[in-house]
Amino acid sequence: MFAGNRLVAVLVRLSDLHGRKVGCWYLEHGFGRLDGPAHPIFTDLDEAHDWVAQRIG
Repeated sequence: MFAGNRLVAVLVRLSDLHGRKVGCWYLEHGFGRLDGPAHPIFTDLDEAHDWVAQRIG
């Protein structure tokens, strides 16, 4: 995920190996303000975008 021209997060889509979470998005790695122990799972990219925007805004 980019904010302007900066890479701020790497998200991966979960496969069927993750059961009920298949198709959700996982924060693999955050940069800058998103770097830390939190690795949330989002139901869709809009939810991920909102979470990122709250933290870097």
